[in-house]
Amino acid sequence: MVNLEKNTEEIILNAAKKVFHRKGFEGARMQEIAQEAGLNKSLIHYYFRTKDKLFQGVFENAFTQIFSRINDIFHSEFTFISKIELFTNYYIAFLSENSYIPWFFLNCMYEKPDHLKDFLEIKKFSPTSLLNVIEQQVKAEFGVEVDPLQVYVNILSLCVFPVLAKPILQNIFNLDSNQLNTFYEQRKNEVPGLIINGLRKNEKITNYTK
Repeated sequence: MVNLEKNTEEIILNAAKKVFHRKGFEGARMQEIAQEAGLNKSLIHYYFRTKDKLFQGVFENAFTQIFSRINDIFHSEFTFISKIELFTNYYIAFLSENSYIPWFFLNCMYEKPDHLKDFLEIKKFSPTSLLNVIEQQVKAEFGVEVDPLQVYVNILSLCVFPVLAKPILQNIFNLDSNQLNTFYEQRKNEVPGLIINGLRKNEKITNYTK
């Protein structure tokens, strides 16, 4: 019985994430989610009661998959170079398989901007702690002072944009599925190189000006 309920919840959440991705929170309807799941609308309400509760379930599921792993990587004992490589490999692989997530988060930020802040507090995820780790480790390993937010956003954007740009890569640059997968694999090496070379360039400039 427990497994049946768990499977039903997963079916509903998977259907909801597709509808929220297509329509956003305001445009999504419980009936449409029920049809996507192949279930009765009353069953959707039984498990999640309201659209807001269902949205919260989808959001938390997506957030946990991404940010718990990111948190683990950046708070590990690895060198900063290794952290960038681990982060990039995980993030690009995960997003290329779950390309709905970047768009979903963008919709969340526009339609329910307080939701992420509240969820961060509940999960005790500290952006400040993450930035402190980046700042301190870059200074220790490269001997340079950086704005950690700039470093983090650079890494994040270099990983996320190619996923957001998937329609461009497919329709303008005519990449088929195999070529797209090859491109994402290449990004796993390209992104760490860009970030590390930028830090090393700053390291040389800092040493030169001393």
